Amino acid sequence: MGTPYSAVLTLIVSAGVLNLLMGLYALSGRSKLTMVRTFFAFSLLAAIYTFGSALELASGSLEEIKFWIKFEYLGMPFLPPLNLLIIMSYLGMERYLGRRLKIAMFIIPAVTLLLVMTNDSHHLYYRDIVLRAGGSSLKADVVGGPWYIIQGAYTFGCMIGGVVLLLRNWRRMPSYRFQLGTMLIGLVLPLAGDFLYLGGLTPEGMDPIPVIMTVTSALYLWALVSKGLFHVAPIARDKLFASMRDGVLVLDRDNRLVDYNPAAGAMIPELGVSSIGEQLEGLWEKHAGGPLLHYDPDTDSGSGADIQELYWHIGERNFNYQIRTSVILNQGGQTAGRLIVLIDVTEKARLQEELRQLAYYDGLTRIYNRVHFMKLASGLLYDCLKQEEPMSLLLFDIDHFKRINDEFGHDTGDDALMHIVAVCREQLRPEDVFGRYGGEEFVVALPGLSPEEAAGAAERIRASLALQPLETAGGPLSMTVSFGAAGLPAACLARMEAAASREAGDTGPSSAWVRDGGLASGLEDTSEGVLPIGEEWPDAELRRLLKMADRALYDAKRAGRDTVRIAAETS
Repeated sequence: MGTPYSAVLTLIVSAGVLNLLMGLYALSGRSKLTMVRTFFAFSLLAAIYTFGSALELASGSLEEIKFWIKFEYLGMPFLPPLNLLIIMSYLGMERYLGRRLKIAMFIIPAVTLLLVMTNDSHHLYYRDIVLRAGGSSLKADVVGGPWYIIQGAYTFGCMIGGVVLLLRNWRRMPSYRFQLGTMLIGLVLPLAGDFLYLGGLTPEGMDPIPVIMTVTSALYLWALVSKGLFHVAPIARDKLFASMRDGVLVLDRDNRLVDYNPAAGAMIPELGVSSIGEQLEGLWEKHAGGPLLHYDPDTDSGSGADIQELYWHIGERNFNYQIRTSVILNQGGQTAGRLIVLIDVTEKARLQEELRQLAYYDGLTRIYNRVHFMKLASGLLYDCLKQEEPMSLLLFDIDHFKRINDEFGHDTGDDALMHIVAVCREQLRPEDVFGRYGGEEFVVALPGLSPEEAAGAAERIRASLALQPLETAGGPLSMTVSFGAAGLPAACLARMEAAASREAGDTGPSSAWVRDGGLASGLEDTSEGVLPIGEEWPDAELRRLLKMADRALYDAKRAGRDTVRIAAETS
């Protein structure tokens, strides 16, 4: 170019070309960038700035210098905030980059551009631009105005902010230190150049930034093409963290909150930016109703995850959460904190409860179904035998129930069944086991009661039912029930005691027939009509009692219904 700055101009023009190539590469889609438009704008404006700097340096008059300075400012003031935007996006901080913040970041650069373009009328940006005397080439010196200082401070603020963010994430993202290091170099070199320029330490007072951009642009382009700079992986990781439906809490060794995702923010609405670094115990106890899951950071090796389920309260709503806790280890294998994942299993718990209800309870009356009643009553009988206490059964059904269905409809029939259940619940004890035996037939196991006492309970139910008719659309509907009562005879208990004593070689009174936590097996007294006393004996005896109660119920019906009959002990 025939100027003393030919080599410098070549470097600056090269920087512009490299920036154009980066922008085109980003637009091609091969870079896998997620911030394509931002990076393209950065590359294009950097090219404008460097080309303008080269043309300013090659100018032959003051007017040309002023023109190319204005051209430079079409790009230069916007580069620092764009660079900061790229860094924040890469680090997964997009949730902080709302529309208003993005607009605010470019207000000062936009004002700078306006003031530079109109500087001759107000001199707020440059107080003066004069040719330098005695230089080896045509060179202009500038005298900054008040806005020049504001723009300079804003530029330094954006660049230093980017450096701080990158350094803060250096340990958090060890797999991406090449990318972080490249961006750090792209910030630190221009910062150093600016300090040298402001301190008057550059050759002939020349602005070194365009030359430095040759180095940084070449590094960026190489890293972008061959090393996956701005690869989607860390961004995808943060997006995955943000889009997870499960709540994630990251805590340090002292249970201080380090990070959380939006799902956790919905589960703990009080969380906010100010919560970072604060203890989590108070908020946890508020929603979980108990203390934060304990762990010892000095002894927990992180060999596995702790999984628990608990009830979670958000306002007036209750949820079921599965809590998975795992220890976070640093590079030295020491505990650095822990990760808590909150999984909403409310729907799963609801379905499990529905299945449990279907397995254990009658769908209409919500009392035990026949299968589960038999299981519970057998266990109850087993306990009564161990404690040498009596136990009785009541079997009853609604008199003329078919007539109710035929005359009033099945809806009224269903109401009648639920009414009978409600009246019975008022008279039964908490320890009694109440079940629907089938159709309009019900059964009750009454531990600790003799058949006569069970019959007394049946009489109370019958009397209460007579005083509480079912209210229907057609008026009160009176209903009656017939009962059959049966109980384990006291003689049967005595015979089992005697048989167990003989088996144990003990002639005295004893309850040793129950051994090792279960009924002694193989004991029988067939001469007295007692069944074998094995593990299955309670089921067999329960079936025998039900047959006895059924015959007693049949006797009550033959006697005219609405009555109670007790099975003979010899049945």
